[in-house]
Amino acid sequence: MEYKAAVITMSDKGSQGLREDTAGDTVVRMLEENGWDIIYRTMIPDERDMIEKELADCADRLNPALIITTGGTGFSPRDVTPEATLAVVDRVVPGIPEAMRAASVRITPMGMLSRSAAGIRGNTLIVNLPGSKKAASECLEAVIEPLAHAADMLQGPKADCATIHLPHGVVKAVCISEEKGEQKHDIGEAVLVEEHGIDGDAHAGKWHRQVSLLAVESVAKVQKALNFELKAGDFAENILTEGIELYTLPVGTKMTIGDAEAEVTQIGKECHQGCAIRELAGDCVMPREGIFVRVLKGGRVKIGDKVQVTEM
Repeated sequence: MEYKAAVITMSDKGSQGLREDTAGDTVVRMLEENGWDIIYRTMIPDERDMIEKELADCADRLNPALIITTGGTGFSPRDVTPEATLAVVDRVVPGIPEAMRAASVRITPMGMLSRSAAGIRGNTLIVNLPGSKKAASECLEAVIEPLAHAADMLQGPKADCATIHLPHGVVKAVCISEEKGEQKHDIGEAVLVEEHGIDGDAHAGKWHRQVSLLAVESVAKVQKALNFELKAGDFAENILTEGIELYTLPVGTKMTIGDAEAEVTQIGKECHQGCAIRELAGDCVMPREGIFVRVLKGGRVKIGDKVQVTEM
């Protein structure tokens, strides 16, 4: 599921056009690479009243799951971002800045001097990052994965901490073939139809193998033996994932794929005759590590969406 984020930079010189916002640029890029939708970005001076108003207005009016601030976390008298943040949040989240400082100290002892804060206002998590590009990148890298879970808890359809230790990954491709016997191709986004499969896919229907999934980690095992680049859909998979060992999930495992819900019905399948990949590489990974699911609840799925096991 894709969540919305806002990035607000605090800088006297930057707000006057005298300094480029390289830290903000880096934060936006990192968030987008991790599936966040940036709905708002601005730069304001280091004025506490202005910062408080901007944070409160952004959280209340736009309701993003996450607001990232950069700048104003040091020792200068004008560095007031943590004070402004703590003034507008309902609940403090100390673990996030603690983790960022711990990560920074492993790089430089100066990391302990950051005064970054984090807290929750309504359904929005606000996190302070330092103002330098390097420090902002290092701090965000240390917490970016837990931030997605925080968004799930604050704004997800199932704000349930019980899934935090269950396997999860991300959708890397959504593939279909309009006719049986044709090569599947990546369309980026599709609708999963309850008890049917992917809308428009020739292999969908009222049976137990409605949607096939394969992990990029599995594809990589075969890629090593080839002198050409494998494409999404080359193994006839509908959904290519990353970050989850699909073949280790037992039959009956339930999961969410984007907005849809599904249940694992089969692990692997017999490789079809004339499999081009097997002939070229001497191996085909789909029979061992691909899985099949049936759709329990329909919904939309697209590249970047989360795949989350909910029950094993």
